[in-house]
Amino acid sequence: MEPEEPTDPHEVEESREEEIPEQECSSLGWLPFTLRGCANLAQSPWWRLFLVELAVAFLVAAACVWSVNRHWCPAIEQAIRNIPPGQPAIREGYLHWPNSIPVELTPLNDRPYLRFIVDSQNTADHGRMADLQLEFRENHIAVSSVLGYWRAAYPPPLSLNLQREYLGPRWGARRPFLLLALGVLVMLGLLVTWAALALLGVWAVRTVAFFADREGGLGTQWRLAGAALMPGALLAGMGILCYGMGLLPLLGLLVVWILHFIVGWIYLFFAPFYLPRLESAEEGHNPFTDDNPEGQEPEENPFTEDSPEPGREED
Repeated sequence: MEPEEPTDPHEVEESREEEIPEQECSSLGWLPFTLRGCANLAQSPWWRLFLVELAVAFLVAAACVWSVNRHWCPAIEQAIRNIPPGQPAIREGYLHWPNSIPVELTPLNDRPYLRFIVDSQNTADHGRMADLQLEFRENHIAVSSVLGYWRAAYPPPLSLNLQREYLGPRWGARRPFLLLALGVLVMLGLLVTWAALALLGVWAVRTVAFFADREGGLGTQWRLAGAALMPGALLAGMGILCYGMGLLPLLGLLVVWILHFIVGWIYLFFAPFYLPRLESAEEGHNPFTDDNPEGQEPEENPFTEDSPEPGREED
């Protein structure tokens, strides 16, 4: 038997290094939590990116629905219970209220998320004491928050019965379906928004990949632009969850919302560097190089004079 040739330790190390990325890509290396993960996800089939986007959209929508159900829904129920008896309604563009005294339907607590005030005669300025404040006035509704102050007039064709006996049962029956509709709308809105932003970001990815000599067609670059949005979306979802738990104020949530755009742009510009590098062009044939492989004897030149054999005497 022929003895086995000794293996070079450097070749063994290189082979191990080549096996590690393949194992990462085949397991969980395609999750878009890192720059390399975004690049691996971009090189995966399109359905894998869609599943990741669907999962992230579900988490963000679940955080929104949970926060609304925990803070806004109890405030709405409390406001309905505190409606005074009578015939309150909105008709022909005006608010009809049993009395002219301003009524605060949701008394302030330690952390007011939603506040309802009724001031049918526009008698006072109630300021802003909650994250979101709705004031029902004589001929308009006023909405105030950290983002600003808006007024919207009641539509003249609107006819809305505001009696407690009328609103209570209808709100209780429709509350689960409204929360479900909110979750579906958030998910659909996120998926459509991510698809549109990926179309805009593909040109940035294409530019970086071009100057960095990275492989990838338009489809790969579009998937990379979509995958780069996932870390920022998860950050926004965590911000919404922390806001619902009372760990973040509204201003903190706005800061997190701005940061999630910055995170997306960072991944968008740096993830293309983890795409495979373009193969170098093959070099042309060099006439001055030796074409004979090593260990092979050169061909005999017929024009050279053969040397006499040793021991042969000349005539």
